[in-house]
Amino acid sequence: MEYIFKEYFKVSIWTYDGKDILSHNDLPEETTDIVYRINYTDNTSYIGKKTIRADRRLKPTKEQLAIRKNYKRVESKLLPFKDYIGSSKENDGKDIRNKVILFCCSNKRTATYLESKLLFMHNVLENDIFNNKNILGSFYDNCLDGLINNSKDK
Repeated sequence: MEYIFKEYFKVSIWTYDGKDILSHNDLPEETTDIVYRINYTDNTSYIGKKTIRADRRLKPTKEQLAIRKNYKRVESKLLPFKDYIGSSKENDGKDIRNKVILFCCSNKRTATYLESKLLFMHNVLENDIFNNKNILGSFYDNCLDGLINNSKDK
């Protein structure tokens, strides 16, 4: 029973740079977004990105308004990611082998670029190993249906 618990617990742990990630404190302090890869027991994978820390704009307090009329109050909020298993419905019910953080980013634009780069690099839409069905919501797994001159046929 203890062995099964340890195996289950191990699955829910993220790893980054060979180290287990148990909380936000285990990542670089300036990290706001992560690019990750989840590997499943059926030898498929999913690449994605996740926001783990966000700046929230809040109304200024009375004390802050007394100092300056246009005071902007910004607080950083930690978003849960420890139990995150991806956003794709293709992966529902699949058993996770491991969850790996590939990149830690300090802004969403960098995370989006790196995720897109990895998705195109690995040909996820053409490769059955990956469960990704679109890239940036613009390119889908049927995007090559209209290809007329295919050099593979020659």
